[in-house]
Amino acid sequence: MTREIHALRDDAAAWYSSILDEVAAALPSSLDRARQLLEPIAGEVWMGSLTLHGTTTIGTDARTSRRVPDRTRAEVFLRDGFTCTYCGGRTIPRCVLVAISDVFPDDFPYYAHYRRGTVHPAYWALAPEADHVLAHANGGSSDAANLTTLHAMCNTRKSILAADALPMVDATPMRDPEWDGLLSRYADIVVAGEAHGRRHAAPNYHNAWLRRFGR
Repeated sequence: MTREIHALRDDAAAWYSSILDEVAAALPSSLDRARQLLEPIAGEVWMGSLTLHGTTTIGTDARTSRRVPDRTRAEVFLRDGFTCTYCGGRTIPRCVLVAISDVFPDDFPYYAHYRRGTVHPAYWALAPEADHVLAHANGGSSDAANLTTLHAMCNTRKSILAADALPMVDATPMRDPEWDGLLSRYADIVVAGEAHGRRHAAPNYHNAWLRRFGR
């Protein structure tokens, strides 16, 4: 059953990450138990929109011109402890979320281009992006030192603003030193997807990301 989601709840990062943490922990021993744990968010699809706080300057390509290599992105996410440096919420790398979608293609849908109505809202709430502290359009480099971890939703709202120009959040939670973005469960999730699910990416996609994360 599909459930349309038009707005992310205030605690979306904590809500989705807690459920997916339990799902990932259950997968190696019981697919049925993992599916039961996923039930509170199963079948959700994103139908909303996000408000931009910045505006793209005419004549600049704020998205395609600031491509960051995958290896650098992995380095930034590891350095930042898989935590959004704007809102302080947990993140889960997109590759791990895709692995969960491999296991549960109908309950946790994914579409590479994020077309409305085809992707689970957890991708917006949890997937991290390595974004420029000083915007690429303003001369910022794509070195790890000028990159920071932001949720996809926070980065979309940021547009080309400097990270410190975003509206303040009410309270930034303390970073959880035990949180690893489900990396410790990633290989198990991939195995479950290969055995029971449907692949959403190229055959070497997950192996490549496991290597980038040193797994």
